[in-house]
Amino acid sequence: MNANFTNQLNLLLKQIPEIPSNREFWLIRTEGGQFFESFQNYNYVAIGHEEIPYKKIFDLKNTSKNEEHFKSSLKDFISEKLPEKQPGLVAGQLTRFIYEVKKGDIVVAPSENSKYIAIGQITGTPLMEVTENDITRTECDYRKRKSVKWITTISKRGMDPLLYKVLQSHQAINNISHYDNIIQRSIGDFYKLNGKANLIVNVNREKNVKANDLLFFGSDLLRLTQDFIDDYNLGLDTSLVDIKININSKGKTQLLSKEAKIILILGLMVIGLNGGGFKFDNGVTEIDMSTDGLIKNVIEYQNNYHDRRIIDELMKSKDSLEITNNEDLLKYLKQFSTNKDLPK
Repeated sequence: MNANFTNQLNLLLKQIPEIPSNREFWLIRTEGGQFFESFQNYNYVAIGHEEIPYKKIFDLKNTSKNEEHFKSSLKDFISEKLPEKQPGLVAGQLTRFIYEVKKGDIVVAPSENSKYIAIGQITGTPLMEVTENDITRTECDYRKRKSVKWITTISKRGMDPLLYKVLQSHQAINNISHYDNIIQRSIGDFYKLNGKANLIVNVNREKNVKANDLLFFGSDLLRLTQDFIDDYNLGLDTSLVDIKININSKGKTQLLSKEAKIILILGLMVIGLNGGGFKFDNGVTEIDMSTDGLIKNVIEYQNNYHDRRIIDELMKSKDSLEITNNEDLLKYLKQFSTNKDLPK
């Protein structure tokens, strides 16, 4: 059984993609929220400085001797067209948007007063074509645009407090890749980033979050997981797990480690505490996650665990904090079970 569990664990881990190392994260302003709804409704982001047409930038780029010559020529042109602006600043904003924001990157766009932020993924590197008759021209006259698939919209009330730092800059476009993990945990709850696996335990309780519940849940979960690892002879050590706790209503507890197997087992433990997740039809038969492979082993272990006090405390804390399953991990489990059980 242990060998089979280890084999399935390894196979599932291989199916979980790592966030590309070349993915960058961008903050793109919406003119004080003026274009926020248009960006969302029509799936794009844009940058201004319409006095500097893209064709001119394109021509300068292709006729310049080198990058330094291009930047110098562009600054000179901007100085002529926008003498009241800082040419270096404008040139940097335009070239970043046109040449650096690429397909697969993540963009954050705030509404007026950052009451909401929309987070999406760039779906095309080239600029979008915007015609004179484009319906969105009445809402936003910026022609330098890139297409976006919006992932989520978060209200200020539900925002990770650390995201506030991301919004401090007021330039039209900013590279905010140094906040990659903060942004990624706002759009996903199980992922691999920068060589570490991350499990986000979502606390859904609206108010009166008890610190003891949160702290004990984390420590008891680690203890249960270590005992499981030892009993299954998996040769892993939960002391390699870092934990970041945010004691807020609807906060996030983040567990991360370079040893991805440990984080995966921790995620399976949370699903086990929630009863296994769900049932779904894989096209051949209905699969109950609580009786299927990995989760079955975890649930059976929890049901027979020698220290019932730990299980009882975990369940009490889970219910108090209103901790739910990790949607991303459930998605990967569903894909894994479907691929495993379909006829070969």
